[in-house]
Amino acid sequence: MIDEKRIFEEAFRTIEQKEIAVLRNVRGYPVYHRDIVSPYLMIFVCHSGSARALYDMTEIVFSANEIALILPNHIIHSLESSPDYNVTVILHSSAFEQEMNNRQMTHDRNKFHTLPACRLKDDEIAQYMKAVDLLEIISQTPVARYPHRHDMLIALTDVMKDMLDACRREMDENTLKTDGNRAVFRSFCHLLAQHYREQHEVAFYAENAHLTTRHFSVIIKENIGITASDYIKQYIAMQAKNILLSRPDLSVQQIGYYLGFAEPPSFCRFFKHLTGMTPKQYKEHSIGENGPMSDERALNSLTTSVLHR
Repeated sequence: MIDEKRIFEEAFRTIEQKEIAVLRNVRGYPVYHRDIVSPYLMIFVCHSGSARALYDMTEIVFSANEIALILPNHIIHSLESSPDYNVTVILHSSAFEQEMNNRQMTHDRNKFHTLPACRLKDDEIAQYMKAVDLLEIISQTPVARYPHRHDMLIALTDVMKDMLDACRREMDENTLKTDGNRAVFRSFCHLLAQHYREQHEVAFYAENAHLTTRHFSVIIKENIGITASDYIKQYIAMQAKNILLSRPDLSVQQIGYYLGFAEPPSFCRFFKHLTGMTPKQYKEHSIGENGPMSDERALNSLTTSVLHR
């Protein structure tokens, strides 16, 4: 039986050296009923079955013939998957993805921040998987054999992104003709994933949308039913929970500083207001319920390795 936790753990441990990792026949999430925050770009190709998860606190269903592009720092909380769930997962190292961005590739990533998945036709999935097959062969071949291995990976990845972008554009034209208010919310989610550590105030996000704070807040509440301020707080609290459980080597003070709080007491007050417990109480309570540090928490410690960057 495939152990998803160990598969992902090994991939995360070696991804910076390999640049690309392709995981085949993955039949579940690495960790169920726990937040997963990855510093790496992850692409999921669903071949059969379906899975249900919370993506940045919004429930999504991922099913056959869909490809999901999960950008760094988004929060996935897996809920369940069907017995026939089967996906291929592609991981990009941080350095590899940064180089792709530095080369100013033309892909529009913003649309994937709030709607990570798009549906492809059978022939489109088949074409995409042919590219994945080649990507896997190149990624597993040593530089000694392919001196231009890195450039080959870059070029092939760019082609794969073009394929995905084409499907996404068609999907947007046919089924996602959203109004301006929805576009504001999508931009908000994109910025929050990038700036949640240093920007906690609604004013920053409203200014980027060229709106007054009041108008911006009304739009966000119309989209998700809670205020922009509450959404920001919940997002930060979920990131804090994940770090508290996955990084036992960090003190509460260090975590507070990382999340943009000037003083430890302000972080503790914030956390208690959102969760009903202090950070220390939350950690002790969670460990008491789930036992000592396990493989799944070890996996999460890998996914939050972005902390030192």
